[in-house]
Amino acid sequence: MEWSNEKQARLDALRAAELMGTLDEASKVELAALIESLEVDEQERLAPALAEMLAEQISLRQQVQESESSNEQLVSLAAQQEQLLADARRLLRDLQRRHQAIREAYQHVTGEPLSVAM
Repeated sequence: MEWSNEKQARLDALRAAELMGTLDEASKVELAALIESLEVDEQERLAPALAEMLAEQISLRQQVQESESSNEQLVSLAAQQEQLLADARRLLRDLQRRHQAIREAYQHVTGEPLSVAM
């Protein structure tokens, strides 16, 4: 049932009578029927927009979940990269210590500093 200006005018008149306390039983029934008709009409008109909003909300939730998953993976990769860098620094320090020990041993054995050709 489609809402019309006539139905709106009748609803307004019945509501005014209700506020003044002058509604008889038949008018109360008519008012209830008009309110129900208005609600059904509004529901029918809003249903497509509500369905579209629901679909958009579902899509946005999916995007958020995908973004959160990507973020978790990126955090894990960043932690792995930081660990790799720490391992590389530790390895470099160890190699530098070993190189220094070899240089010192070489100088001790030969009496001359070890020269490194570049």
